[in-house]
Amino acid sequence: MPPHPDPSSGDPHTPPARDRSAAERRLQQADDLANSSMPGSAVRPYRELLEMEPEHVEARLHLARLLDRLEEPIDSVDALSEGLRRAPDQTEFLVLRGSVLGRLQRYREAELDLRRVLRLHPSHAPAQFELGLLQWRRGLVQEAAACFNRALEFQPDNGKTYYYLADALNQQGDLPGARAALERALQVNPDDAKAYHLMGRVLDRMSLPDQAQEMYRRGRERARL
Repeated sequence: MPPHPDPSSGDPHTPPARDRSAAERRLQQADDLANSSMPGSAVRPYRELLEMEPEHVEARLHLARLLDRLEEPIDSVDALSEGLRRAPDQTEFLVLRGSVLGRLQRYREAELDLRRVLRLHPSHAPAQFELGLLQWRRGLVQEAAACFNRALEFQPDNGKTYYYLADALNQQGDLPGARAALERALQVNPDDAKAYHLMGRVLDRMSLPDQAQEMYRRGRERARL
């Protein structure tokens, strides 16, 4: 029986492993730049890595998120669209592109992406949340609340989802429901200034001005932290 090739011997079957290692080093270098005081300097290394390995999922996701953070959402969408041409059912690409498109008010395209994810993975909590956020932006608060509740079935400790559920319920006039959702949000994240402020508004509407003022005060305190 022929001996097994030594990974360090330069055997022709070993370069892919070395290439993967090199790609991971490049990704780490780009990630470090993205988290530095000059995050824009990471764009070029991410793009260079993707020229080498166009199907590198993490590099494409990190680039798209960075471009979105740098307020270049169109470039973020383009990066994700290129990835989806290669892998049409890549869930993380679809969810992120749906999120960015929603903020660009390209609602129909965003909904197509998010519903595609939910057809593939009906219990995908982030996609349910993003679909709820999309409906919330469109003013469809009843539909938004249904999506947020669905997301919480699969991810029950997400304070952000409870916050937006509370906002949707408040807009519908379901003040007890909004209050309960905010109580849960603040259990998950006791330092959420926005949740305290919204709780103050809900309590004001419930004719509980003293409790409302206490919530506003706590919100101001957290906002200064």
